[in-house]
Amino acid sequence: GTIAGADGKKMSKSLGNYTLPDIVLEKYSADALRFYLLSSPLLDAQNINFSEKSIQDIQRKVLATLWNSYSFFVLYAGVDNWKPSKATNYKLQTTNLLDKWIISELNKLIKKVDENMQSYNLVKSTKPFELFIDNLSNWYIRRSRKRFWKSENDADKENAYQTLWTVLTELAKLMAPFCPFIAEEIYRNLSPTSPQSSPQAGEEDFSSVHLQDFPVANEKLIDEKLNAEMEKARNIITEALQLRAKAGIKVRQPLSKLQIANCQLRDELIAIVKEELNVKEVEKVAGKELKIELNTEISEELKLEGLSREIIRFIQEMRKEAGYEVDNRIQIGYKGAKEVFDKFGSIIAKEALATEFKEGLLIEADLRKSLKVGKEEVEIAIKR
Repeated sequence: GTIAGADGKKMSKSLGNYTLPDIVLEKYSADALRFYLLSSPLLDAQNINFSEKSIQDIQRKVLATLWNSYSFFVLYAGVDNWKPSKATNYKLQTTNLLDKWIISELNKLIKKVDENMQSYNLVKSTKPFELFIDNLSNWYIRRSRKRFWKSENDADKENAYQTLWTVLTELAKLMAPFCPFIAEEIYRNLSPTSPQSSPQAGEEDFSSVHLQDFPVANEKLIDEKLNAEMEKARNIITEALQLRAKAGIKVRQPLSKLQIANCQLRDELIAIVKEELNVKEVEKVAGKELKIELNTEISEELKLEGLSREIIRFIQEMRKEAGYEVDNRIQIGYKGAKEVFDKFGSIIAKEALATEFKEGLLIEADLRKSLKVGKEEVEIAIKR
């Protein structure tokens, strides 16, 4: 096919109906342009109108989201000085449901992309990447954050690191033909050793992603039942969040109960639903079809807990503003909202990584700010 300008006419400098290639490369990267062309009807011998907006969307939804996922891993792996084991990929001893789910989805992705490439359908090969990367970033990593944050290096934290490392390295191999530059950068930087060092017998050569075999799906690790259950849980969450929004209640405000009729979810997924929706109880009730009901009444205790969540969020923003590292322990002083701090002070201190937490403002604080908590003005001071 042929590429016309954004207006459907032949590309012309005089008409100015296209963006110069060097500007596209500088603004969005060569990978974004390459992925745009490979995913376009152009490869199905159809004509297209050039769309800078489509390239921008690929940069934002695919490449930037992937890079943010990689950056998250590198940040916390660096803090913990974590290195991957030399075990072959997928030989994970994890029992965590999210780990099993993302590995299942990864192998499903590999299978789908490989099948489409084997049939020379490059356009179809590119389509599943955006959804998988969104699932990785906005569900797996977001739901697993506390496993990386916690101070103790237990088996669960090790499994989280090993799982995310495996997903990122395999994804880099899978994306290499479509986005060669970002794939190379991620793959080489995730090497267990220096990319320049020679691998030992039986070890993977991390000198370049483009020297690796294309990934082959391990179909034994594709759990369609788990995939379907996770999707159902997320649909329940989406519907319940809409009920929250309709009632004008923020997610940070805890609620007492969510009722689900005809619910077939396993307990681990119910726990995820409960935490994601910030409800104290999820009750399964009888019914012929899936239906949910959210109790939106807020008791005084729930109200205080909701205010404590607002304070936690505010302190986390203060930490960023003060330029603290993610693992820095801090001192916190506060003035106001005594009832909230008396009841939930220990939780606030734990979430904010505070070694000292007391009423009264700190002398020589790094940062001091105030916020409205309910009807009361609260001052908070932090110091490293």
